[in-house]
Amino acid sequence: MTRGRPPLVALKEAQIIAMKRGQVLPVSEGRCDHFHFILFTEDRVIFIKVKRMLTDVSDPAEILYNYERDIKHIIRVPLNSVDARELWVRSPRGAFHFFLIGKDRIFGLQADGSVMSGTEYPLEFPKPKDTPAVSAGKIPAADPAKELPAEKIPAEFTKEIPVEKDSAPAQTPVLLRAGRDPVPEQIQGKG
Repeated sequence: MTRGRPPLVALKEAQIIAMKRGQVLPVSEGRCDHFHFILFTEDRVIFIKVKRMLTDVSDPAEILYNYERDIKHIIRVPLNSVDARELWVRSPRGAFHFFLIGKDRIFGLQADGSVMSGTEYPLEFPKPKDTPAVSAGKIPAADPAKELPAEKIPAEFTKEIPVEKDSAPAQTPVLLRAGRDPVPEQIQGKG
């Protein structure tokens, strides 16, 4: 399943960059979503996935975090001594960020494919904070009497229902749909 439209401009620009490094074989659309094209250099076969950023982010760690799903896709490509996997991300300003996806590390690359010093990241992605939206324990059932006690219900929204001969009539709230005035034939008790 794909999300959003394909990065057409980024793909064209990425192929021009890749042709400077070697021969490029585009992958037919729909055949594989793990990578967009294959780059053949003198000593390697490189599977490249191209993405485009919608925001201008320059921090490589944040880029990798944002494209965790795509990295997991390209990791499915088998890796051996002559293969490599790369993720290329284009910023809105046209600058590319290049990453080499290894077995257990991710390295920042320059456009020519050389590894930049000091740009090594673990392949494990940071987990989001363990703050669930709802508590993990048992959720108590709502008690309508506590939410809106009978003495706070306006008189026009209640009606008397006879219970038994010996007891006094009970006040029961009439339920209305939020944001609507009741239509006369929809009010309970009228007929």
